[in-house]
Amino acid sequence: MLDAAALQVRARAATNAGRHVQAAALARRGLTRDPDAVQRARLLATLAYAESELGHLDLAETLCSEALELAGVDDTTRGTVHGQRAVVLLRRGHRDRALADFGAAIRSLTGDPASLGRQLLNRGNLHLEAGDARRALADFERAVTESDAGGLPGQGAKARHNAGYAAFLLGDHVRALTSMDAVAQELASSATSRAIGLQDRAEVLAAAGLRGDAIADLRQAITLFRAGRARRAEAAAELALARTLVVADPRTALALARRASARFATMGAELSRLRADALVAAAARSARLRTVPDIAPLVSALRERGLHDDAGSLAIAECSWLLARGRLDAAAAVRLPRSSRRRPDAWAAYVTAERQAALGRRAAALATVRRALDESHAVRSGLGSLELQASSTDAAAHLGRLGLALALRRGDPGLVLEWSERTRAASSRIVAVRPPADAQQADDLTELRTLQAFGRDTARQDDLRRRIRERAWQVAGSHAAQPVCRLEDLQRGLGSQAATLVALLADDTTLTALVVHPDGATLVPLGARPPVDDLLAGLPADLDVAATDLPAAIASRVRAGLADRLARLDAVLLAPLAPHLAGRRVVLTPSGPFARVPWPLLPTLAGRPVTVARSATAWLSTPAAAPAPTRALFVAGPGLARAEDELAACARHWTEPTTLVGDGATVGATARAAAHADVVHLAAHGRHEPQNPLFSHVQLADGPAYGYELDRVRPMPAVMVLSACEVGGHTASDDPLGLATALLHAGARTILASPAALSDDAAAAVMPELHGRLAAGEAAWDALATTLAAHGPAAPPLVCFGAGW
Repeated sequence: MLDAAALQVRARAATNAGRHVQAAALARRGLTRDPDAVQRARLLATLAYAESELGHLDLAETLCSEALELAGVDDTTRGTVHGQRAVVLLRRGHRDRALADFGAAIRSLTGDPASLGRQLLNRGNLHLEAGDARRALADFERAVTESDAGGLPGQGAKARHNAGYAAFLLGDHVRALTSMDAVAQELASSATSRAIGLQDRAEVLAAAGLRGDAIADLRQAITLFRAGRARRAEAAAELALARTLVVADPRTALALARRASARFATMGAELSRLRADALVAAAARSARLRTVPDIAPLVSALRERGLHDDAGSLAIAECSWLLARGRLDAAAAVRLPRSSRRRPDAWAAYVTAERQAALGRRAAALATVRRALDESHAVRSGLGSLELQASSTDAAAHLGRLGLALALRRGDPGLVLEWSERTRAASSRIVAVRPPADAQQADDLTELRTLQAFGRDTARQDDLRRRIRERAWQVAGSHAAQPVCRLEDLQRGLGSQAATLVALLADDTTLTALVVHPDGATLVPLGARPPVDDLLAGLPADLDVAATDLPAAIASRVRAGLADRLARLDAVLLAPLAPHLAGRRVVLTPSGPFARVPWPLLPTLAGRPVTVARSATAWLSTPAAAPAPTRALFVAGPGLARAEDELAACARHWTEPTTLVGDGATVGATARAAAHADVVHLAAHGRHEPQNPLFSHVQLADGPAYGYELDRVRPMPAVMVLSACEVGGHTASDDPLGLATALLHAGARTILASPAALSDDAAAAVMPELHGRLAAGEAAWDALATTLAAHGPAAPPLVCFGAGW
């Protein structure tokens, strides 16, 4: 028969494995085996831990207090019990008592690094609950040292993970993701630890704008907690999911928060129940329900318990709900939390600005939004991943739209230019850093390429894509960004290129164009947005059908239908601007809805040099063109019948071209040769990946060449011609992302590519003429405009992206 000591060891092992029902049973059995005072205290502490994980917090506190009343217990054991009771008290909302117990535990455990590390880890969690990330980080870093000294790598992994979370709260997203991912495999040995890690990482991802990834992590965490019967943790994860969904899907958030509240109530976890009730009230307001819970007692209770962040979030929801219902006097009386550089709160800033605007204080509203977006951009500039830089949280998106709406209402072109730049392609203003060599990511990309080329093991492909993305997230940014360009500076830049800038601006209902030329600027209303959305919805299909090999009669009708759609788009978007263009080149900065428009094919722009820039700031900051290009590289991917003929016809215009065809046209050979070229021409099958835009690719001899790896070519060629389908496409967002974006981010000056399918025959006919002009020294946008105009209705949908030269 096992004695008390052996049963306590087994009970501890069961708790560490997340088997809390089994642990409780083993501890109770041990208490019947006549343990001495020390062993009894340890069994009571283990039982208390198991019962607290099962949601029985009152019982857990009683068990700890019983253990502390025993005589003859050594300091180490007493310190352990103090620490266990502190955890229970924290979960019950008694923060001050918990802090006192943690202090007693840490003082008692100075000679036991393993146990001391555990209590430092737990006290760090208390500091997190209190919103004191700096003290939490100090405790977690010390816990790492003590855990390592005590030979507990698993505990050290938890401390490293939590240090990453504290760093996130202090604004360092890269350290957070790096720390969390570094220990994820070690934490995965326990389903509960793995789930906690996923839940914490989800919060970091949501704050970085990757809400879809955050939701996936939270749902996985909930499943793991449920399987381990960790009911309190499961409810906490459901509450975290509700918080993530409260803006985008408030009704689902409401259901989740109500369920979490009921679960916490049955466990006696009053503090957690209070937080859940606050989210119920906030979600009801976000869902714009007519009848919502009264917030006054909730806010009072939250503030009494020191939960100022939760109280502030509830006040934000209340004010927004009142403003939406036109109750301006009541909204004005709501006490909103302050957003500061030390504690930025984008939602607080948004609702504050919304209220200021409603009260007629538009200048103050703009100042509030500007300050909040500057804080958001400072965080983005610390991220090296283009995907993270281009991601946007709900709050930042709302802030940008509000700022632009206020600027448009003012009617000042200079102010509208500022807000057009703040709301579009903010990532283009961040000073890029070249990612360091990463052998693991290179291996993963090679494996993914091989699997995708042969259509094998889709589950492994998904895993590799996830790993590649996550490693990219861990690259630190430059922490440097260019200021938004000023109107007078932009006008001088436009004058040097004989160009006009057209910024197409869209809100939910209307369209407006900002036109800037060297001598002035004007705003042109373009009418309602819904009819344009209808035209845009059918455009991709029309373009793709027009690129197929059809009988002459059918092809003629298809081209006529496409021409009609483009003419109707032109009549709304560009024809009203024609008087302001007057023979000049055009720099376009269109917003998200216009991701697949083949701009050179619209009648107003036919024959006119036009480039699509990520932003006016990015266009203006592009270095002046170097001497005329002389070194050209031509690469043919597999499966295109006319690719080699196309390359041969193009290469004849260059003095010493380099050509890669057949088995020699590999990803590695192309990257090496591209680093020594001024102009690169890729004739290959292409694909835009809307769900993971940086996995958009062109198909080479050994498989796809992805945006992730083309971003690493150094130095990048000045001009890239992508004779491939779709790779000029990008996400329909205010910070567009795709293969062309990745190449511009990597340092290419100009990209010529199609946002839709590209006919082999049209490419073979157009590309040699284009290269004749490039080789003669013409700027890329001039060469493309003249070439496409010469082919009239048969011209392919090629678009110039970037600088234009």
